[in-house]
Amino acid sequence: MKKIILFLAVAVMCIASCRHHVLVVDRYYNNDSSSTNGVSGNFILTRFANLNSNKDNTEEFNGYVFSFGSDGKVTAVKDNQTTVGSYTETHTLGNNLELIFYFSDKPLSDINGNWWVKSLSDTSIELADASTSDVLEFAGQ
Repeated sequence: MKKIILFLAVAVMCIASCRHHVLVVDRYYNNDSSSTNGVSGNFILTRFANLNSNKDNTEEFNGYVFSFGSDGKVTAVKDNQTTVGSYTETHTLGNNLELIFYFSDKPLSDINGNWWVKSLSDTSIELADASTSDVLEFAGQ
């Protein structure tokens, strides 16, 4: 019995001493009134990082310009090479917004998936994935 209590005490101390970033995503995004149709325009990726591992993949996307079309296509252009992917805006009850990206080729496919919108305007997009603690940010051009 003493061994079980000792084991539980050690386990609790180990768990309590673990440190990691916890990403809290406010599902109610900040919609700037100047952006009434969701995502549109040209953007550059300014941050793609994981807050838990401190891994920053932003550099892989240097030189890309992303253009969001009203038809659900997102075009990424770098060095006169064009790659077309897709995105979906999903509105949920209330004022929640999620963006879903799909690209078939690397490195662009690294941003594939569902992203909660933290803020959205004509000049910036801030996204987060609460399950992985990834953040994705764009600045308007």
